[in-house]
Amino acid sequence: MNRRQLLAALGLGAGGLALGGISPIMRPRRVQAQDAGPIRRLLIISNGHGNVHENFRMTFSGRPDTAQWEAPINETDAWSPILAPLQRHSARLNVLDGLSLATPELDLPGYRHEKGWIHAWTGNLAELTGRNLFATTPSLDQLVAREIARMDRLPSIELSIDDGRPVSHAGRQQQLPMEESPIAAYNRLFGADTGAIPGTAAAVLDFAQQEYALLGAGLSPADSLRAEQHRTLIEGLRGRLQGLSTLGCEGEPPLMGEGYDDAFDAHIDVITAAFTCDVTRVATLSLGDLPPSALPFQPTSGNVHDSWAHELYAREEAKRGMTAYMAVHAAQIARLLDRLEAIEDPQGGSLLDHTLVAWGSEMADGWHGYERYCVVLAGGGWAWPTGRYLHFPYRTGPITVVAPDGKVRSGVPHQHLLVSLAKAMGLDVDAVGLSSIMTRDGELVDLTGALEGL
Repeated sequence: MNRRQLLAALGLGAGGLALGGISPIMRPRRVQAQDAGPIRRLLIISNGHGNVHENFRMTFSGRPDTAQWEAPINETDAWSPILAPLQRHSARLNVLDGLSLATPELDLPGYRHEKGWIHAWTGNLAELTGRNLFATTPSLDQLVAREIARMDRLPSIELSIDDGRPVSHAGRQQQLPMEESPIAAYNRLFGADTGAIPGTAAAVLDFAQQEYALLGAGLSPADSLRAEQHRTLIEGLRGRLQGLSTLGCEGEPPLMGEGYDDAFDAHIDVITAAFTCDVTRVATLSLGDLPPSALPFQPTSGNVHDSWAHELYAREEAKRGMTAYMAVHAAQIARLLDRLEAIEDPQGGSLLDHTLVAWGSEMADGWHGYERYCVVLAGGGWAWPTGRYLHFPYRTGPITVVAPDGKVRSGVPHQHLLVSLAKAMGLDVDAVGLSSIMTRDGELVDLTGALEGL
């Protein structure tokens, strides 16, 4: 294993040791003790374009759209076309209907996709640097990783399929790279040599710590603080190397095919192996655009993005196509839940018993709308009851969210969901990202607190 491979296995790119290149917020603060209760894990799955609310939502007899309510999910009049593949996991689900990605509407103009994937998982405003948009604060997965990661293991893994959107952020302008190759991800997790390398690497890291200590006397207070952060990081890397090299647990290398579904299933294998062996407790999987070969039918002209997603409210074919598109993703999520439920957790029960899966997207719909944001949660039974459908009413609100019919209204800002997810994973927080936002009419909207009813 060479230096580059070593750093990759430790979760640190070669550029990460440059002075000033580390965000102190990403240093794990503690190890979650085994005797403190079952290990809890978080898996975030995010897809592109958005959903088709009309074919995502489910109806329940006697339940009005204008009131907040919840119902046992199996009491629905009928499973919707998009959610139908998840029916066999109904007892594990919480389907949320009535949220909005409201705050991107108050961010800088344009950049609908980029603002969406940043706001969706950071809950905060974006920052324009040159031609690119970046996050201003860490995404939910990184906040959780900081809290529950073991010092001798990887804080998190970031995976993607077919150029998935960058949804994981360590802090301001710190967009985390994602691994597309399941084989490369597996090698990173389970490839640390158990032979002579750990001793050699430990000596190198010890030397680096001494060098940073010698630097301290000649640095300004600001650079001295950064050097100390790096020294602490190196100390963590030393422990991580030792932990990975003595893992004593190894998953099977993923089987690789050539299609999108094959890549998805291979990433599932990597994630479940990582969770089973406690290599990491936090994972993100960003789903890039489905190729035509993965869909039951193709657009009669053009491509999925232009002919279906952008034409969602203009043509019936586009609505039917994007419904099929999202149903394919739902079937993939169902296979993921099959896998998590089938694997025995070393703590007892199944992996799904101790995992919270959150499935969302970068926008509410492919029309670039933020109004009706569709979210499915699976697992997390330690935090809330499951097997439910939760409806939140839309209203004419202070945050301007323009619907396709031209009316202005908003659902519950999704920041409240992010707070609920953070609390479920043990964080003592009352806000994720923005705690409030000022509307263009000068009204202050409170974004603190968990999602009511969840």
